[in-house]
Amino acid sequence: MGSIVLILLVAVGYWLQRPAYGEIGRKGYDYAMALSSACSGRSQARVAKISQMITQSEEAGELNAAESNWLQQIVQQTNTGNWETAYENVRLLMQCQTERANPLPVID
Repeated sequence: MGSIVLILLVAVGYWLQRPAYGEIGRKGYDYAMALSSACSGRSQARVAKISQMITQSEEAGELNAAESNWLQQIVQQTNTGNWETAYENVRLLMQCQTERANPLPVID
C-alpha cells in the first residue's frame, strides 16, 4: 500500500512541475521546431543562433514576451546541459499548440 502512495505522490509531483505553455504564433512555432532539431542533435551552436533570433524577433514585435520567455527557458536548459529536459519541453510546447486547435466541424 505504501509503494502505491509513493508512486502516486511522485506522479503528481512530476505533473505539477511540468511547464505550462500557452498559445504561440507561427513564428514561435517555427523557433520551437528549430529548437527541437537542435536539441535532438545536441548542437549548442545552433541553439545559440536560435536564441539570438528569438531575442531579435521579440525586439521586432514578431514574438510576444511570453513566447520568447518559454523558448528562452528551453534554451537555458540546453546551456546547463539538460538536453533531454529541453527536448521534452519543446515537444510539450509544440504539443500544447495542437491540443488548442479547434476541432473540425461535424459534417452530416
